[in-house]
Amino acid sequence: MRSAGSAVLVIIALLLVAVAGPSIWMQRNVVDEAGFVQLAGPLGANKEFQGGLANVVATQSAARLALPPQLQNLAAGLIVSAAQSLYTQPGYADAWAETLRRSHALTFAPTADQKATGDLNLDIAPLVGLVADKVSADIGVKLPVPGEVLISMDQPAVAKAMPVVTALAGVGIWFMVFAAGFFVLSVVVAKHRSRTLVLAGLGLALVALVWLLGSNWVAGQLGAVGSGHDVVAEFGTQLGALVEESWQWGITAGFIIAGALVVAGVLTRMVRRTPTA
Repeated sequence: MRSAGSAVLVIIALLLVAVAGPSIWMQRNVVDEAGFVQLAGPLGANKEFQGGLANVVATQSAARLALPPQLQNLAAGLIVSAAQSLYTQPGYADAWAETLRRSHALTFAPTADQKATGDLNLDIAPLVGLVADKVSADIGVKLPVPGEVLISMDQPAVAKAMPVVTALAGVGIWFMVFAAGFFVLSVVVAKHRSRTLVLAGLGLALVALVWLLGSNWVAGQLGAVGSGHDVVAEFGTQLGALVEESWQWGITAGFIIAGALVVAGVLTRMVRRTPTA
């Protein structure tokens, strides 16, 4: 009876850990604004992504900047040039970080009108602002910058999943606390504690393997974001790679702890079998 009860407690603990690990990661890297900016920040220096982004910024700048009619022909070439040299401008890093912050707010703290659309968007207004400042300096006319310049990621299914992601991220730490409690209790009530440790370790290794497969799946899903829009698709692909890389520490930690539990169980069994003098 004690063995069965211990096994049930271990299974509950493993199920909680399986959910808690990704939930804590999501809270720190997706739901939290600073964490998201840190996670996606390297995209701004990705050469494959920069090329397509420059074209989009140039197109949006030409369409959204209020150019005087007599300067439109002159400014058109300047806009393209400014967009292509965007990454060398001193304020680019800050503008990209602000783009990520605005885009994060559109997803997790949208206004009533934005929430009604059910879309995910990138707000590249800070980047358009850099282009506007460069062109304004070249032509001697101050160009007003639009309040927002949105690129739709066209993923309503992902948008609908965001409330679930937010809810799970908020309770991830509690899941981990309860998992630890159930595990300790399973060891306390176990008839054969060494066996319980070994089985818990093997179970945790299986959880870590599920995390590994899950991270590959998430990366693939992000790679499918924005099909038909090159910049958005590249954003999803590169972000998926960053997500997969970021979660590797959790997977590695899972395997290390699993190995430690198995070793602890084996050593405990060996110590108990060692004859006393």
